[in-house]
Amino acid sequence: MYETSRIQLTEMIALLEEEKSDWWAKHFKRALSAFDSNEYLNCANVIMSGSGGMGSLNDVVLGQTTNEKGEFCWKPDVDELNKKYMHLLGELYVFSKTVQKGN
Repeated sequence: MYETSRIQLTEMIALLEEEKSDWWAKHFKRALSAFDSNEYLNCANVIMSGSGGMGSLNDVVLGQTTNEKGEFCWKPDVDELNKKYMHLLGELYVFSKTVQKGN
């Protein structure tokens, strides 16, 4: 579980950095730092602290951009980006809940 979770954390950080979602990338970097220090409960708590309420991790939508006129538009791969994001987020929630329960 731990090796997979570390990979998922690094994939989440890369995805968020690529999408210029710096706030959330920093959030997961804090979680990764705790993880790499073997502070798994702290890591889980950091991850879970981003859930719930308006503007939380569950509200993130990737794939937003602007065209050459500066008008809002969606990237061509918006569905794939958000599916990957939601998959990683779900897996990291499972990891976090498991660690918080002490399993």
